[in-house]
This record gives sequence, C-alpha cells and structure tokens, in this order.
Amino acid sequence: MRGLSLMKLFQALKTAAIAAGMGIAMLGVATAAPISGAISISGPINNPTDTTGVDFAGSGFVNGGSGDFAGIAAGTLVNLFDITFAALPGTVWNVSGFSFTINSLTSAVTTNAQGGISFNAFGTLAGAGFDDTDGHFVFNGSSIGGVANFSSVTSVVPLPASILLLGGALVGMGAAARRRKNAAA
Repeated sequence: MRGLSLMKLFQALKTAAIAAGMGIAMLGVATAAPISGAISISGPINNPTDTTGVDFAGSGFVNGGSGDFAGIAAGTLVNLFDITFAALPGTVWNVSGFSFTINSLTSAVTTNAQGGISFNAFGTLAGAGFDDTDGHFVFNGSSIGGVANFSSVTSVVPLPASILLLGGALVGMGAAARRRKNAAA
C-alpha cells in the first residue's frame, strides 16, 4: 500500500515538472505587452466643418497622456496626417514612437455646437516594443481658430500570460489525475 502512494506522489511530481517545463518553454515565445493608457492631442485644421475628412494645417502637440503615454511631455510636437473618411484605414498621428491608424468610424460624422465636426473611430495603436493594440479615437474639431482636440484610448486589455500559463498547467494536471483515477478503477 505504501509503495502505491509513493508511486502516485512520483507521478504527480512528474506531471508537475512537465507542466512547469512547458510553461517555461512558452515564456520564451511570449510577445511584447499591449499598449495601455490614453493620449490627448490638439492641432490646427483647415476645414473644421467638412464631413468628408479632416485636413490638418500642420503639426499638433500633446496635451497629456496616461499609462504608456505618460512619459510624453505635454507640448511635444505630433506628426498629423490628413483623414479622408472614404479612404480608411489611414494613419492619423505619430509621436515618440507611437502611432494610431483609424480602421473604421464607429459613429457618424456630425457637426457640433462649436461649428466643427465630431466623430468616433476604431483603430490600432502601434509602438516600438509593444504589441499592436486595438483602440478608440475620439475627435472634436472647432471652427474657433480651426483647432481640433482628439484623443486615442486603448480598449482591450488581454489577460497576462502568467494567468494563461497557470490555467493551462492546472487543466493538464487535472486531466492527468483523472486519467490515473480512471485507469485505477
């Protein structure tokens, strides 16, 4: 009887070692982290009431940021690219190694109370050392001085890889225990 319980203990340790080895091997395959946080940008626009697109009149600047964007100082110059709604996807801005590409509009382009346009969009944030991350883009343009204020916010926060690895190991150990129990019966 004692020999049987030692065999079970050895099998459990063997299964745990295999699961741990697989987890360590998977860590080497892990990708970069997704981008998190938000960034707010302002910039001059030539056509604040045109609902077919936005033509920027020059570089914009960062108003502020949070998360991975927190290190970008307010006032940092931003490269802005014109947006034509009929020709999406298109990159809208890039600054300090980050960029945002609009893939599709998620709201209608509407005129706003400031005599400009507003819209929301879905797109992709990209940055060196980060995974491409889904995000939202919120735009408000005003005819007052032809200025646009807009922000990009990440929308998807995936589970950390360690939680997925732990879950996989537990499922594997449970399956091995069930197999042993069924074999003993």
